[in-house]
Amino acid sequence: MALGNVFMRDTDGNIPVLRSNTIENVCGLIFDISGQTNFWTTGGGANIADTWKDKVIELNSLNDAIEAGITAYTGEVDSETNASTDVLAGIPYYHIRQFFNMAGGSGRLFVMFADCSNDWNAIIEMQRAASGAIFQIGVWTEQQLWTKPDESANAYSIGLVADINRVAVELADEYFAPASILLCANTSKVKIGTTTSNKIAVSQIPSCVVDARYVTVLLSQSMEEDVRRMQASLESTTPVGVIGLALGTLTQAGVGESIGWVRQFDLVNYVPAIEMGFGDSTVVDGLITNGLSYSALSKSQLNALEEAGYVFVRSFEGLEGHTYFANDHTCSAGDFCTISRNRTINKSRRLIRIALLPYVNSPIKVDPSNGNLSSAQVTVFENLLKDILNEMESAEEISGTAFVTVPAEQNILVTKKLTLSYGIVPMGCAESIEVTEGLYVSQQ
Repeated sequence: MALGNVFMRDTDGNIPVLRSNTIENVCGLIFDISGQTNFWTTGGGANIADTWKDKVIELNSLNDAIEAGITAYTGEVDSETNASTDVLAGIPYYHIRQFFNMAGGSGRLFVMFADCSNDWNAIIEMQRAASGAIFQIGVWTEQQLWTKPDESANAYSIGLVADINRVAVELADEYFAPASILLCANTSKVKIGTTTSNKIAVSQIPSCVVDARYVTVLLSQSMEEDVRRMQASLESTTPVGVIGLALGTLTQAGVGESIGWVRQFDLVNYVPAIEMGFGDSTVVDGLITNGLSYSALSKSQLNALEEAGYVFVRSFEGLEGHTYFANDHTCSAGDFCTISRNRTINKSRRLIRIALLPYVNSPIKVDPSNGNLSSAQVTVFENLLKDILNEMESAEEISGTAFVTVPAEQNILVTKKLTLSYGIVPMGCAESIEVTEGLYVSQQ
């Protein structure tokens, strides 16, 4: 008989582990109700006030939204108050459904109804409610995107973008929770002087590239009967848009991938046919007069919209019946001109900050001969950053690490501050492919 003892054996209980590569899938969606009079006291809004007013709610499936009172468009009107029984014309349900369908049926989507007439601080409120977890936030608003000082101006002016970007910068710098903001605003009307016009001149649509790296402006929507009726039922005739679909696509895209990747992100099941949402927004018999179909725009007009920085749904010759996002532009012409580049740097920034937080107020060994960082400490911090960036490279989220620098020549005894830096090489993106072809009499 063997000697008695206490014998221990490990077993795997298959406890799930949250991996860092999923943090970029968390989304937020804000519905600006500033254009809705008495939203919380009449119609569909009154029915959900107890659940939603002044709150940010996390949804993990479409059923969660339904249980919270968010239902599909019906077009029904309360006989006593003449108010729509639909919550914001059914638009919240539409986008939440699009999001979860594209995201595979489940995910993390924070939703909020907020009055953004004075500022866009709801973006910060939402991120704080989510403890900084949100990577991209959609904003749907009835506020007009374009204005024109007077009839003599040659082009419209862009609004909203700069103001939203300022809040996004504050979110990144003051709250350490950077996020990409996707904007769907009212592009069906334009304020000209003191009047509002229902007709949009495509030739006068301005560039949205205004040094706003965190903001992306979305145009277009699905050419469906319900979508058209939802738009027409709003006094503002704001386009329904594709904001839920764009957010859902981002949950499926790696941080280094464009939502316009043709092989990966076919939108035909969500947008079978495309209209731009602007044209002539006069309502006749419950429908917009002219939502301007994608096919009605010339190639030069579409190129102009793309060069002006807008993101919209498009089709390709030879791939009839399929639709895709045209690009993943932001409102910036600099290094962060795409959503993917912003998401890439934002992920590295978040991961490295979390990795460094435990070292705040920690003892740091210095070289006793000169007071500089010891070589061992330099190695510790270099390896800390390199491990994170190498993991991102292995996941093909970046092309590689440009540099990691932890200067030894810093006198932490005096400054009480540790300084380091890093650079990454992002993934490239073939936005266009050029091929030269020809006929020859023999092999070359």
